Amino acid sequence: MNNINKVAIFGLARSGKSALRLAHSRGLDVYVVNRGAVDSWFPETQQLVEKNHCFAEDEASLIFSQVDQIILSPGIPREHKSLVQALAKNIPVISEIEFAYQYYSHIPVIAITGTNGKTTTTTMISQILEKLGKRVFCGGNIGIPYCDIAQETEDIDYAVIEVSSFQLESIVHFHPKVALILNVFPNHSERYPDVLSYAKAKNHIFKNMNESDTLILGKENDYLSQINSKAKISLFSQYQLEHFEREYDTSKAYLKGRHNMANFLATKLVLAALKLGDTQSFQDFMESFKGVEHRLEFVKEYQGLRIYNDAKSTNSLATTTAIAAFERPIYLILGGKLRNTNDKLLPDLLIYKPSILKILLIGEVTDRLAQELAGDFAVQKCYDLRKALEYVRAEQLSGDLVFSPGHPSFDQFTSYVHRGECFKALVAEIFS
Repeated sequence: MNNINKVAIFGLARSGKSALRLAHSRGLDVYVVNRGAVDSWFPETQQLVEKNHCFAEDEASLIFSQVDQIILSPGIPREHKSLVQALAKNIPVISEIEFAYQYYSHIPVIAITGTNGKTTTTTMISQILEKLGKRVFCGGNIGIPYCDIAQETEDIDYAVIEVSSFQLESIVHFHPKVALILNVFPNHSERYPDVLSYAKAKNHIFKNMNESDTLILGKENDYLSQINSKAKISLFSQYQLEHFEREYDTSKAYLKGRHNMANFLATKLVLAALKLGDTQSFQDFMESFKGVEHRLEFVKEYQGLRIYNDAKSTNSLATTTAIAAFERPIYLILGGKLRNTNDKLLPDLLIYKPSILKILLIGEVTDRLAQELAGDFAVQKCYDLRKALEYVRAEQLSGDLVFSPGHPSFDQFTSYVHRGECFKALVAEIFS
C-alpha cells in the first residue's frame, strides 16, 4: 500500500463518493471517471478533486493505464471495455470494500453475504453487538459504504459489513474474522452466465480467511461442495431450527417467519464465534428487534387492512419468503424492471397459490407478468404504485396487503429505498 499514490475511482455513486472522500483524506492523487459529461457531475466533487482530474467514461482509458490502482463501482463489471488495457498491464482493479480495508484492517471485520437476508442479518449482528457494549461500524452494501468508517470519531471494536458478489469480485486482502454466506439462489442473471458463477463470486469472501477465523454457512446453497476454506465452519438452516427453538422462545420475537428465525440463528453463531453474550441477553434482543426498513416492514392498518412494505425484494425468492411469513392469504403487489428475458415467476409461485388472494401488477413487467400469471392467479394490471393502492382503497380490501415486488426497482425508481419511501408516502396519502 505504501507505493499507492495515484488512484482512479470508476463510478461516482454512493460507494464511489465515499472512496473519493477517503482517498482525499489520505492525500492521494485522485482521478475520477464517471458516466455523463464532466460538467454535469463535477460540482458535487469539486471540494475533493480538481476538474482536470475528472473524465467522462469514454475518456477512461486515458487515465486508467497511468494509475497505481483503480477503485471500481460495484455496478460496473470488471469486463468493461475501459478496463481492458489496465488489466492487461496488471494495474489492480479493486472494490470500495478492499480500498477501505487497506486502511482499516486493524478493525476486525464481520462480513455478511448471500442472496437473501443480508441486510436483516447485518443489522441484527450490529445491534446485538452494540447492546453488548461494543462500538460498531455497520455498513457496506447495506447503504453506508465501508469507506465511511474514516468518518468515525471514536475507536471501533468491530466493522459489520454487508458485501455483495459484485464487491467480492474485486478484493485482494479483504479478510473477515467472521464471514457468513447465508444462502445462494439464482440471482443477478444480468451479470453472471449461471448460478455457479454467482456462487463462486460470493465464495471470494473467505479467500483470505485462516484457521483462527469462522465461516458460517447456510445450507440453502446448492454449491456448498465448492467451498474449501481454512476457517472453522459452522452450518445452519432455516429447516433445522429445533435446537434453537428449544433454547429460545421464538414466539416472543417481534419478527415472524422461519427465514427470520434462521437470521437470528446465524447472528447467534456469530456471537458464539466471538465468545460474546449469553442466553438471556439474546432472548431479550429477539423480543426487542423490530426488523429492517423496507423488509417486511409494517406500515399501517386501515379499516381492517394491514399494509406491509417489502420493497427490498428484488427477486422471486425474496417474495416467496415474504409470502410464507404470513399465516393467512394476502394481497400481493408485484412487479418492477425486467432483469432478464429468461426470468420467470412460475412455477416457483404456484405452490403459494392458496396464500395469494390477488396479485396487483406494477412496473415495466406488468403486461408480461399478466400473461404469465393470469391462468393461475387473479391479477389486476395497475402499472404503478399509485394506481395499485387506489384500487385497493376503492375495492375496500381487508386482510394483509404486501408490497413485495420481486423485481429490481430501476424502471420507475432510483433504488429499492426510493421505491419503499414512495410506497409509504402513497400509503399515508391514500389511506389517511
